[in-house]
Amino acid sequence: MSGFDFEDNNPKHAPKDAFNNMGAMIDLETLGTVSGSPIVTIGAVLFDPYVCDSSEELIRRGLNIKIDLSDSIDKSRGVEGKTIRWWFEQEDTAIKALVGPDAISIKEALIKLYKYCNDRGNFMNDEFFPGLADMPMCSTFWAKDPDFDMVLLRYYYELLNEKLPWNYFACRSVRTVEALAWADPSSKPEFKIPGVAHNAMWDAVHQAMRIQAAMKELGRTIDAGVAFKNWEGEKA
Repeated sequence: MSGFDFEDNNPKHAPKDAFNNMGAMIDLETLGTVSGSPIVTIGAVLFDPYVCDSSEELIRRGLNIKIDLSDSIDKSRGVEGKTIRWWFEQEDTAIKALVGPDAISIKEALIKLYKYCNDRGNFMNDEFFPGLADMPMCSTFWAKDPDFDMVLLRYYYELLNEKLPWNYFACRSVRTVEALAWADPSSKPEFKIPGVAHNAMWDAVHQAMRIQAAMKELGRTIDAGVAFKNWEGEKA
């Protein structure tokens, strides 16, 4: 028997639907690099690390939350000047993606992220995307560096007395899995997907695809026969 099984038929163990591989990849755009920095946007995408999704499917599931700058700064510990300078050096499309009439308060953003990851009523199909109500709740929560994204989110969840979307043991690191899959960093595939660099949702999609590619490289995918066409997010 393989040391890595996706199905357990032993009745003494938890029922099959009590565990799932559904993960939430989370990415933040901020005005600082320390806990308490203002969050400008929250991006997320639901994905299974052990399958190979097309970029089109991941984009369909993606979540992009713009946060009211005034509210975020007001509740933060302060803005970092070096981060502001860094943003001024980015493309106009990336900067414009940070603001808009659809921006909401930081508290509303935290509640929305929680619902996206953990609520599965039929109304979720209308609020987020068709089919979400039928998907499992998230069992793992990923970030390129959880010591940044998750720590920063935790600061605001605790500050505003909102429930965290994840348990303490559920956070996962993109960098760690990539290091296991590709000892030589130069051998990592580069995905070419549409979108804007330094946009939280597009970055989350990109990172989710890299985890799926890493699991394939490690021989842990259930889509072993699937190949990616030029690593452009299209199944060959």
